[in-house]
Amino acid sequence: MTATAITDMPIEDKEGALQTLLEYQAILDNASLGITFTRDRIFLHCNERFSEMFGWTSKELIGQATSIVYPSLDAYQDLGKFAEQTLGAGKRMDIEVQVKRRDGGTFWCRMMANAIDPQDHSKGTIFITEDITERRAASEAIRQLLLEQQAILANARIGIAFVKQDCIIACNQHLEHIYGYQPGELANASFSKLLRTVDSFEPELEIASDVAKEASFIREVRQKRKDGGLFWCSMTANLVDQSALENGAVWLLDDISERKQAQDSLMQARLELELRVQERTAELANSNQQLQHEIQVRQQAEEHIRHLANHDALTGLPNRRLLEDRLEHALSQAKRNQNMVAVKFIDLDRFKEVNDKLGHRVGDLLLQTVANRLRSLLREIDTISRVGGDEFILVLSDMTSEQHVLETAEKILHALSQPYFIEQHTLSTTPSIGIAIYPQDGDLSEQLMSKADIAMYQVKKKGRKGYHLYREGD
Repeated sequence: MTATAITDMPIEDKEGALQTLLEYQAILDNASLGITFTRDRIFLHCNERFSEMFGWTSKELIGQATSIVYPSLDAYQDLGKFAEQTLGAGKRMDIEVQVKRRDGGTFWCRMMANAIDPQDHSKGTIFITEDITERRAASEAIRQLLLEQQAILANARIGIAFVKQDCIIACNQHLEHIYGYQPGELANASFSKLLRTVDSFEPELEIASDVAKEASFIREVRQKRKDGGLFWCSMTANLVDQSALENGAVWLLDDISERKQAQDSLMQARLELELRVQERTAELANSNQQLQHEIQVRQQAEEHIRHLANHDALTGLPNRRLLEDRLEHALSQAKRNQNMVAVKFIDLDRFKEVNDKLGHRVGDLLLQTVANRLRSLLREIDTISRVGGDEFILVLSDMTSEQHVLETAEKILHALSQPYFIEQHTLSTTPSIGIAIYPQDGDLSEQLMSKADIAMYQVKKKGRKGYHLYREGD
């Protein structure tokens, strides 16, 4: 209703119309959302919340072009095109867009609009606006947190799964690796079926029982991989809600086969030694010298077992556990002495062909020969480790320059590329060597080994038999 229309009314109708207009204005000014009426892209009316949101008074906005609340002419024109298409089709426009305050600052705004008449834009448009800056910031913070949590799960060296009512809602790739599944293969799988245990074990019932006793749920049980292979697994579970089992639990699972094997070997050795000591006690009661000898044998046996727990059984080289300890030690010394440490990841080219054609015995002898060649090339302060199959990792301490590192790589390449004479067979294999250097490629052991692995695959891509220094972007 216009002011002219009210003026032309009888007095009694005029008073009622004015009262209605005042009530409408009160409703608009007390609304929590900004409301404005535009025509021909000019502000004709707005409520207090709208003018407050943009830093103007309502009177100052009246008659001004609507473009003043947009950060740029391009932004204004782009929204205008979108509005024409949407409102012209008789639809309601609902969009999140960045707009500009009077002082030049910008904020995120949810803008909803309805045309008075979709067929006649000259009749104007109603806009409803909401400042959603805080909501957008909260959404971005949640998104960033989810990305960080996903990164933690992806890089964890332990299997992690969220299980609800026996269904695997989510898990990381390390869990799939432990059980021998491809990425994504365990999504929505039955957790009970995954835990194809050798020992009797019902996860849902047992975790409920332990929680009822206010005890932590921890188990070490034998498991089956997808291919039927057995392994020892350490399991820990925590309920999302201690009072509601149906809300699910977070499971941590780790392959502890090597640790169990070492423990069993140590226990067996101790039992055998105890028996030997008991059997000889009567005979050696009067011979302190012989008793000391037996004690020494026992100590040597335990030392041998400890050696096995930290070394590869086939080559006698340090295993990954000992490798990581030595690499950490080398990095600590390098930081104090301001030296370089080189990590070299070696993979034997076409080693599988040797196993397939000549059998695993010849393949094992080849690996032992490779290990011996590496021992003959490197210093006592360096570490040579076999980390699985035909893969070796070298840690070279006290490197003086990148050139020094490359010269050592050249020697290794040459030595390992020479023919091997094993059981009347002349074998040929070459190494692919990836190299990462502290401090230029990182200062964490896992970081350096990972980058050396990436560099090794660059050699593979280029045709094998060579070495490659890690470069950012590999």
